[in-house]
Amino acid sequence: QEGTIRPVGAERELSVDVRIIAASNRPLETEAGREAFREDLFFRLETFILQVPPLRDREEDLELLAAGFVAHFAARSGRPARGIAPAALAQLRRYPFPGNVRELQNAIERAVTFCHGRSIELEHLPSRIADYRDDKARNAGAELLAQLSDGPLLPTLEELELRYIEHVLKLVDGNKRRAAALLGIGRRTLYRRLGEREDG
Repeated sequence: QEGTIRPVGAERELSVDVRIIAASNRPLETEAGREAFREDLFFRLETFILQVPPLRDREEDLELLAAGFVAHFAARSGRPARGIAPAALAQLRRYPFPGNVRELQNAIERAVTFCHGRSIELEHLPSRIADYRDDKARNAGAELLAQLSDGPLLPTLEELELRYIEHVLKLVDGNKRRAAALLGIGRRTLYRRLGEREDG
């Protein structure tokens, strides 16, 4: 704050010209309020705050980051991987990534290491990601099938698909990004199947 520091054991202060960039996955204002983080330090760090949503809420970033990590780790290790197969990419979209970007980075590094071809497949992903199934999507399917068995007429496949998409949208409070991830399809595909424009 004063532009000076005093190293441990030194008798004089030294002038410094630094900027501090700090990152946290905790809500520091809340933590400072309940004395789990030093309040004076919080106010010194608070000059400019940039909030980045978690990776699970940034599907477009996930795809770009994953592709970038594939290119980086393949070049660094001399492995042949050049891209991600559609099934593996759909599973990455579906997974919630509690470990955020670092977890994605580690998963892609592992996948590149185990991949012997040009495309990362589902089997190359860590098992916690490859085997992940969202309970909401599974329950949505069971509920919808129960509703169908009550009706006298069977719907067409197109009607069934639309009803299922609408059911999943209801489960996620209309969040189309989350619905697309649960359904294992891209957002553009979801909009197309709903007959909507993406900006509408």
